[in-house]
Amino acid sequence: MQLLARPELPYLEYWAPLFIGMVVGAGAIMLGRLMSTRRASARTPADLSSVNDLVQCRPPEQRQTLRRDGNPTEVYLAPPGYKDRPSRGWIVDRSLGGIGLMVNDEVKIGTVLSILPVKAPEMTHWVDIEVKSCRPTSEGWEIGCQFVKTPPFSILLMFG
Repeated sequence: MQLLARPELPYLEYWAPLFIGMVVGAGAIMLGRLMSTRRASARTPADLSSVNDLVQCRPPEQRQTLRRDGNPTEVYLAPPGYKDRPSRGWIVDRSLGGIGLMVNDEVKIGTVLSILPVKAPEMTHWVDIEVKSCRPTSEGWEIGCQFVKTPPFSILLMFG
């Protein structure tokens, strides 16, 4: 008497792990969706309004690019026509749109200045900036400046 023959599946050693992986993956996706819908439905409108209140309390960021702090970088600072007699300042924050400088003297808003890192190579071009804000601090004057024309990335890297 012959027992029922077991059908031979070709390449079973390849298909079995693939099938098991697909079943486990589908189960993980279904469990994740189930957990996320429960968590979302558990929030009440009161919880959401308190989050909105916290977000609205923060002063609006006026910059269009992210501000980046770093080590202060010393720069030469001069009006565009007087680059032979520059004063010095320190970059205290920077972004792709401009920089924040610490200087010794007050500068009028709207003034165009040229800056050059002190440690820049000899052939480096000066970068023109426009003063947008000026406020006194305990260490001097902090001026917020916008690039007249955004310099190449290689020049921006020299500003720290």
